[in-house]
Amino acid sequence: MVRKTKISSKGQITLPKDLRDNYHLSCGETVIVSDSGEGIIIRRGNGTLRGTLKGKVDIKGFEKDIRSLREEWKL
Repeated sequence: MVRKTKISSKGQITLPKDLRDNYHLSCGETVIVSDSGEGIIIRRGNGTLRGTLKGKVDIKGFEKDIRSLREEWKL
C-alpha cells in the first residue's frame, strides 16, 4: 500500500486515516521514526493497551473472560 503525503513547513506529515485506523494509531500516541538507509520507517511506539487490542478483541464478555483467567491463575 503506497500513499502520498506532504511535509508541512514545520516538518510534519499527516498519516492517512486508513493507515491510522489499520494500525490503531490515535491522537497523541507515540511512534518511532528510523532511518533504514533506503528510506524512513515509521513504527508503533509504546501504544496503549486499548489501541493495541482495538479491533482484535470482542468487547462483549471481555470482563467475564478476564475474571475467569484471574481465577485460573490464582495460586
